[in-house]
Amino acid sequence: MEGERLGRVVAVTLLALLTPLAFAAIGLGTPVASGLPSSSGSASPAAQPGDDAEATTGPVTDEAFLTTVRQASLWAIPAGQFAEEQADNAELQDIGRGLAEDLTTLDDEAGAIATRLELTLPDQANEEQQGWLDQLGGLSGADYDLAFVNRLRGALGELFLVAAHTRAGSWDDEVRAFASLVNDVVDRHMTDLENTGLVTDNAPPEPTRDASTTEPAVGPATSTPEVTPVASTSTAGGGISFWLVALVCLAEAGLTVGLVRYARSR
Repeated sequence: MEGERLGRVVAVTLLALLTPLAFAAIGLGTPVASGLPSSSGSASPAAQPGDDAEATTGPVTDEAFLTTVRQASLWAIPAGQFAEEQADNAELQDIGRGLAEDLTTLDDEAGAIATRLELTLPDQANEEQQGWLDQLGGLSGADYDLAFVNRLRGALGELFLVAAHTRAGSWDDEVRAFASLVNDVVDRHMTDLENTGLVTDNAPPEPTRDASTTEPAVGPATSTPEVTPVASTSTAGGGISFWLVALVCLAEAGLTVGLVRYARSR
């Protein structure tokens, strides 16, 4: 009887000891962080259904996405209209006209969604964007063509990335559908600009602006957004999960020894 009782004690204790190890091995209970970059350069928690305007789209909020569309439209629409008059060839004139028309449509839809979500969007280009418009306004002919293509290609590329993040992460059905539409439209116009053969490795010179300006602008991306890696479920590197499991194992090992001694004393 004593041997049977001792065997049961050891079996139960070993089961309790192995349970946390099994959970640690498959990574249960380990939070996984979003790996997408946010407008501030850091990852934020995933949104939950019903958060509406406050919901995060991965790291990009629906509000930030709609604001990006509006902010891009406020300077890219006039830039496209300028191209009809100042571009040196008919192809760029057509690209500018089509870009202005499509962005006007996207801007109207962004405004409608913002109204539903009770959000306020900007109503004028920021200082940096106005500097881009002033720069383009002072050019003509081949110089205008080169600056227009490269400036717009960079700006549309940034809008494309923001829309892609929103499509992947927003909980709002209408916002996701709109993000897909934005990406389709933007991709088509980026391709048109690239097909002109004027996209170069040398970005157009930055217009002079107040160095104290901190307002973010929608324009050519100047650096790769910081990406927060997905949290690992591995215990390599001495993470919290490793030490927690180790502590539980030590405690249960001590418990096993105590139970064995107690059983033998009986």
